[in-house]
Amino acid sequence: MMQLPRVALLLAIICTLMIIGSPKTPQPQASAQVAISGIPIQTDDNLDPITLVFTGYAPSWWVASNIADWSDSAYCSGPKTVNGNAYNYTLEHPDPTGIACFGRRDHIRIWDMGYSPVYGQWSIGAAHHEHTVCDPLCHHVIDSWERAEADVRSAFAGGQAILSISNITLGNAAYYQGVFNDGNATRIQLRSSSAQYPVVFNENGLSNRTSWSVTMNGTTLTSEHPDITFSEPNGTYSFTIATPRGYSASASSGTINVDGAETHQTILFTVPWSTSSVTVYPSSGNPMAIGFAGNATVAIPSVHLTTMTGNTILGFNVTEIGTRGVLNVTIPRAIVPSGSSIRVYVDGTQSGNPKEGGDASHFYVYTFILYGTHSVQLKFQPSSIPILEYVTGGVLAASILGLLVIVFNRKKQRRVA
Repeated sequence: MMQLPRVALLLAIICTLMIIGSPKTPQPQASAQVAISGIPIQTDDNLDPITLVFTGYAPSWWVASNIADWSDSAYCSGPKTVNGNAYNYTLEHPDPTGIACFGRRDHIRIWDMGYSPVYGQWSIGAAHHEHTVCDPLCHHVIDSWERAEADVRSAFAGGQAILSISNITLGNAAYYQGVFNDGNATRIQLRSSSAQYPVVFNENGLSNRTSWSVTMNGTTLTSEHPDITFSEPNGTYSFTIATPRGYSASASSGTINVDGAETHQTILFTVPWSTSSVTVYPSSGNPMAIGFAGNATVAIPSVHLTTMTGNTILGFNVTEIGTRGVLNVTIPRAIVPSGSSIRVYVDGTQSGNPKEGGDASHFYVYTFILYGTHSVQLKFQPSSIPILEYVTGGVLAASILGLLVIVFNRKKQRRVA
């Protein structure tokens, strides 16, 4: 009778262990995790969390074209990869008092993820809100992930391409760049737009923040960034380019054929070639004409010619409004010391790219000019006798003098004898 309580206790322990060790029924949350397991949770450098997932029909170009009032920020966005692939689009939305590229602003990068039977033609995004700190070099400082995510969601709300907006948990809650991300992402499901395809105009040659426009199919789009994107169904469309002042465009107009795929058109902007001349007055001799030719503009009143300690210096100010220009300066040989070497200084720093030439009457200097206004000096220095030649000449002269003294003394001794 005393054994029964012990047996009952042993059986209770065994049953408890069996219950604890038995397999549990999978919970619905686990199956949900399987459905989103293919979504990257952060950028390759581990600095930015993925906070946006675009599904349905959501290639990056279609996502970018549906974010209202956001603009391309390719000029001021650093590189960032996911699974080794660079972002396809980068957009910004400055605060009302913010400055483009600096902030305060929202900033999003979008990566194409291709086709998935679960997500359709999908893409993902990493968005943050930031401001700029200069201490002393200026750099972006991130202050919120959730704010930018909410602003993107707001930009899509009510759009014609939207099917649904919902939340998903990616499990990437952590501190990124010192700012906490809650691990929840926004899923935005988009619909296609009646088989429309992107028509992308890419500019090359404009300086940063220069506004340009494209008119196609009766619609005009303007941007200060390097690309302008239309969305059109199959067909042939004419376009014209509104050229910024001081530039020429190639092509300035034409037609584009949309045939079931994305179409690109490059617009090359250049500064037209111009020529000018100015009369200078050397310290001695007659007035001379200096010629300038190129796609950089010389401020004629700034041209001056000086001669100091045998060096002739031609100085002037020049402005280049494109990314890079060229300048060819024609100088009469009469004002350049014979045998002179040329050195070109831009903003006080010697330039390593000048090319020289000339003929019987003129001397030519060809150099590159970068964007902006610069002070240029052309210094002509006469060739000098190297120190070694001075030393050699002195030794030779001393040797000849010594030899003459020896010969003279020998002749004197013979006469005395």
